[in-house]
Amino acid sequence: MIQGKIKIAAIIGAGVSGLATAKNLSKKGVSCTIYDRSSQLGGVWADGYHGFGVQIPKDLYEFPDFPLPEAVPQYTPGPDFQKYMEDYCDHFGIRDCLQLGMRVTALQRSGDGWALEVENENGTNSVQADLVVIATGLYSETPLMPEIQGRDQFQGEVLHNSQVKDIEILRGRRVAVVGYGKSAGDIAGAAIGVADKVHLVFRTAHWPVPRKLLGLLPFKWGMLTRLVAAMIPPYARPTPIVRGLHTVGYPLPWLFWRVVELLLGTQQKLGTKIANGNNLVPVHPIEYDAYSEVTMVPRPGFIENIRSGEISAHRSGLQRFTEKELILEDGDTLAVDCVVFGTGWKTGFGFLPEELRDALGEEPDGIYLYRHILHPGVPNLAFVGRASSFMSVTTFALQARWLSEVVVGNIALPNEEDMRASIDALRRWKRSWMPVGPARSATLLLHMAHYHDELLLDMGSDPLRKAGFLAPLKELLVPYQASDFRDVV
Repeated sequence: MIQGKIKIAAIIGAGVSGLATAKNLSKKGVSCTIYDRSSQLGGVWADGYHGFGVQIPKDLYEFPDFPLPEAVPQYTPGPDFQKYMEDYCDHFGIRDCLQLGMRVTALQRSGDGWALEVENENGTNSVQADLVVIATGLYSETPLMPEIQGRDQFQGEVLHNSQVKDIEILRGRRVAVVGYGKSAGDIAGAAIGVADKVHLVFRTAHWPVPRKLLGLLPFKWGMLTRLVAAMIPPYARPTPIVRGLHTVGYPLPWLFWRVVELLLGTQQKLGTKIANGNNLVPVHPIEYDAYSEVTMVPRPGFIENIRSGEISAHRSGLQRFTEKELILEDGDTLAVDCVVFGTGWKTGFGFLPEELRDALGEEPDGIYLYRHILHPGVPNLAFVGRASSFMSVTTFALQARWLSEVVVGNIALPNEEDMRASIDALRRWKRSWMPVGPARSATLLLHMAHYHDELLLDMGSDPLRKAGFLAPLKELLVPYQASDFRDVV
């Protein structure tokens, strides 16, 4: 909910969503200050692990109104993307908004606005703002490190993947990488040829999305079209056609996903035998597993590394440490001297007081918001970046533009009762079928097209972005990319 005249905005986070928010609000005449604890802008792109980078093609992961340079590789390396964000900042004249090396430690209501406690190496001071935008993403700065029995006895080193800045720290070591997401696969793959032994330990396998389907077709053509979006469990507000497809026409989407599983299983050789006769075939169907919080887009050669034994894969949980070993739940014992957890980050906003969390309705699966941005019970507080999609830069840019239009009154919000009803409907829908997880409230993924449509319609823009004589066919079969939204953001 936005109340009163907004003249000053404090934006927490200098990543993609924070920069996009400052750019859009500044264009509306709002004075913006971006606070970030890091001394370098870029959010997650400012300081990543060895070899980190974007896992999807660059035409899906760029600002719609500021294309990546042609010289940048198709899968943008992390340092290149951080440099690109620096250029974005300069191009749109928002560098003066930055207050880097400034950590927001507390947030309290002050009249109709907010008082923020901001800390740097010189001390703490209080600043006032009419509007606060939390643009820190889905996860906190705290690594998610499972508590494993006997860890204090282990004589080796236990790391989070974010600490592996240089793969050389693994040279000559016997390494166990824990996890099955992108970061775990990246670290395990990079450790080959450096470490003496590389193990990959994971409890649950997930359906991998190859860069090219059948080795020929970029994955976006098979996964990110409106046709495919119609095949997944219907959105919270489905069209009559989609509703019919998932009732009387249910066998069609069911068959579609079984064919996809067959193709992925064959192409990625998921029947590959690993330790104890296990394999890499996921338990859950792909249309459900795709909404888990682990999206598997493996680096080239990942499965081949497992098949060759260069990565020793173990489908098991961790039971305990000994002085020199890692004991798995399946009874295997791994002689290791370094364990790297590629297990992600904890969720949460440490600077939010408990009463504000209560007002936002924080629950184990996150904070549910109207349009994933506003909560009717907390005026003049907005979230940009709390939406997980396969085109997150575009999603966040659209959120930022939507918020700027709300701030200046170009979008009329529903009343509080209707906003709460919309939030409740979103919560019920997600909990009716999506996997349990701390970020479920923000999960969109393949439903991003439907969410983008809502934002565009609110702004009075046409959600159908394809042009030309074959536009209707393109809308169904051609994947969207960032440039399709250039005239909106």
